[in-house]
Amino acid sequence: MNINLSNINKIFFIGIGGISMSGLAKILYSQGKEIKGSDIAKNNITKSLKKQGIKVFSKHNKKNVKGCELVVFSGAISDTNPEILYAKEHNIAIIERSELLYIISKNYKNVIAVSGTHGKTTTTSMIAYVFIVSGLNPTIHIGGEFDYIKGNVKVGDKQFFITEACEFRDSFLTLKPTTSVITNIEPEHLDYFKTYEREKKSFNTYKQRTSGKCFINSKYKNIIKNSTNLITYGLNNASSICAKNISLGLDGKYSFDCYKGKSFIGNFKLNIYGKHNIENALATISVCLEYNIDYKAIYLGLKTFNNAHRRFEFMGYYKNCKVIHDYAHHPTEILSSIKTCKEVFNKKVICIFQPHTYSRTKTLLESFSKCFDGLDALYILKTYSARENYDFLGSADHLKEKLLESNPNFLVKGAYSKKQFLKEIKNVDLSDCVLLFLGAGDIEKLPKLLIKK
Repeated sequence: MNINLSNINKIFFIGIGGISMSGLAKILYSQGKEIKGSDIAKNNITKSLKKQGIKVFSKHNKKNVKGCELVVFSGAISDTNPEILYAKEHNIAIIERSELLYIISKNYKNVIAVSGTHGKTTTTSMIAYVFIVSGLNPTIHIGGEFDYIKGNVKVGDKQFFITEACEFRDSFLTLKPTTSVITNIEPEHLDYFKTYEREKKSFNTYKQRTSGKCFINSKYKNIIKNSTNLITYGLNNASSICAKNISLGLDGKYSFDCYKGKSFIGNFKLNIYGKHNIENALATISVCLEYNIDYKAIYLGLKTFNNAHRRFEFMGYYKNCKVIHDYAHHPTEILSSIKTCKEVFNKKVICIFQPHTYSRTKTLLESFSKCFDGLDALYILKTYSARENYDFLGSADHLKEKLLESNPNFLVKGAYSKKQFLKEIKNVDLSDCVLLFLGAGDIEKLPKLLIKK
């Protein structure tokens, strides 16, 4: 559908409380558009939208859409939604979130899009932050809350648009980036893609839609068939941009030397934990060098960068025990988070994990059964169902059974409600421990409740 936003003023967002939807709503609101939306979830995002003057309805009702010229919906909204039905009945233009993202991005000279199974939010935030540190004024659209820009969006000038590009339901294929990043390509969203091969095909299409260079983690370069303008980065010395002489500081954070081919770019020190973040930093360096940002600005940016919320975030203390929350919900992310926790704190790690969707747990069950190695105890919360109906094969109970099959001596408990867990943890010996909360659902509420107690 050809939409010209210059001719449209009244726009309605169904699912406006979503991280990307809210960001797009804020961008259009800053341009003087009249924005309204609905979301059954009441969270910090909907609160911030209301504070800005955007009307948010807590129920889906056809009356909400009356008088609007355009309706935008997120991937979580069904065809039977009353607001969708009203828009169709009254011939109001309807577009999906990713289409709007593309329409907005077309107004910018350079579109930098970050895709991949993991690390999108961190890498997008990191690139955006270094651009700002260098004196540029990019418009930013992030899939997380980033304190430096006071939320998930920053409206800048028309030179650069820096955005996440999510692969779920092929939404990233609406974009036409000037420069793109692929952080990794692993089996994910198989409820949509059905097979890993189909997912790989989508990433190939995404790369082909990039008009300039595509920077890819060298571990995954062979997945991309057309190597034209494909530039690798990574810990492998054969990478076009690579890290050498990696060292772990006493503060638990990494530093490394960066080379572009045989040319020494400089030494970099990270301000965030985890060896995997060296790869995210290399992606950032790659993009920044492409736009002629000098070494000093990149160095300063990486040295002072604080991650977006829910990315290995220190939440506080409970019974003198450090509480960490991480968005990790895929087996690879979970492994990295546990490894980082052990490496940084050198203590026993008790993990509280909330599975995210039955389909992900079911399709990746074998990997989930192996990714909690190294833990001292695991509590599994009831599955965050999101858009799905109950499926025992993807449930927390089934995951617990699978974990105990391979390791009957592993201390794993579940499936807990948040209330049950808070009651249980009161009686657990937490001496010399770290509490690690993992998940992409509403588990973020739990560490906050625990710390209050």
